[in-house]
Amino acid sequence: MKQSERNILFKSWIENSIDAMITRIEPASSDASFRSYYRITLNNEDTFIAVDSPPEHENNKQFLRIAQILNDMGIAVPKIIDSELNHGFLIISDLGNNTMLDKLTSNNQHSSDYYKKAVSLISKMQHSGVSSHSELPLYDKDMMLDEMKLFVYWYCKLELKINDKEMQKYDLYSIFNQIADRAVKQEKVFVHRDFHSRNIIINSNNQLGILDFQDAVLGPITYDLVSLLRDCYITLPEKFVSEKIEHFYHESSALLMKTTQEEFIKDFDLMGIQRHLKAVGIFSRLKHRDQKENYILDIPRTRDYLIKICDKYDSLQLLSDFLREHTHK
Repeated sequence: MKQSERNILFKSWIENSIDAMITRIEPASSDASFRSYYRITLNNEDTFIAVDSPPEHENNKQFLRIAQILNDMGIAVPKIIDSELNHGFLIISDLGNNTMLDKLTSNNQHSSDYYKKAVSLISKMQHSGVSSHSELPLYDKDMMLDEMKLFVYWYCKLELKINDKEMQKYDLYSIFNQIADRAVKQEKVFVHRDFHSRNIIINSNNQLGILDFQDAVLGPITYDLVSLLRDCYITLPEKFVSEKIEHFYHESSALLMKTTQEEFIKDFDLMGIQRHLKAVGIFSRLKHRDQKENYILDIPRTRDYLIKICDKYDSLQLLSDFLREHTHK
């Protein structure tokens, strides 16, 4: 089906699904996926979000399933108004357009409060999500390795034009294995898997809602915390990050079994390495495959996280050397 035909079908479906007069349909946001979002405004000024989510690229059934799981936990997520899964059309409730990142960059007066609430949301997902574990795909070693390989192909080869012979000097795949081996030993919990400031909505009462949760998995307990505190889109003071890690560690003692605080911090750090290698690869893929060039601007912050954490651990020194030699300009 041509895109123009799909657009006509999508608009017709929206009009048939909403039993009210529509006054406006306008782009709502964009993200790093194949989905497109539109804000629908009715004549009474109520709004909804229409999502065009091509089923050949996006797992819409999983989106519906995870939305229900999170709703059952009492977490604010968009409610499903209507869906047509054959074509990948959805209408969902509108949580608003004020992301946590928007709030933080415009006025940091409430930043500590926002992060306190966000960390509490992670704890709530982990503690309340136990019953959903059987419904979640396992975030296993193979998946983690595949994600880190995105860094090699899309960033090192396509963006930086580094050849295989040069990369072999740094034994990157051995380091990737080391990182993944440690990550899979962490306690397994409900993981949102993209829990950062752009995917958290702040409503008019300063309450938090979450978006982009369809890739949730059963995975390492530090994953969502590192996504939030070492965010690819905003840098937090290190003292603030350390305080939040310590607070989370003590709050999660029931899930952490015999993990010491020192071990937890190392788990957090190495999980961050895995996530940020993946992120750099995805940002590069968005440029080279999807022509979304703006994401390349987020690489320097993410790369700096990688260098800073690698420098803490002797076992990651080769990765640090590689990053400094080839990417730190």
